[in-house]
Amino acid sequence: MAAIVRVDEHDLPWVEYTGAAPGCVRVKAITPRGSGAPPVQYVEYAPGHRDGVHSHDEDEVFLILAGDVRIGESVNGQGSMVFIPRHTEYEMCAGSEGVRFFRVVTG
Repeated sequence: MAAIVRVDEHDLPWVEYTGAAPGCVRVKAITPRGSGAPPVQYVEYAPGHRDGVHSHDEDEVFLILAGDVRIGESVNGQGSMVFIPRHTEYEMCAGSEGVRFFRVVTG
C-alpha cells in the first residue's frame, strides 16, 4: 500500500552545493531516498548567481517560492512554475534578491 510522505523543510539542514562558488547555492534534499515520492530539492541561489548552460537526463519542475530567476529570456517570480524537459539546454540567473525554489524531478 502506498504511503503519504510528509516532510517539513524546517527540520532539514541546508547543504552548500559544491558545484558552485562557496555561499552561492544551498540545497535541502526534501524527499528521503526510498520514500516512493519523486525527488524534491529546496534550492536557494544568492543574488546574481548564474548557472551556465547545462541540461539534465530527467524532466524538472521548478516552483518559485521567493525572489526571481531568469531562465533563458523569461523572468520567473514568486508563484511561477517552470517545466524543463529532459535534455533541454538552459541557463539560470538569480535576480537581485536571489531566489528560492523547489526542484522536482519528474522523469
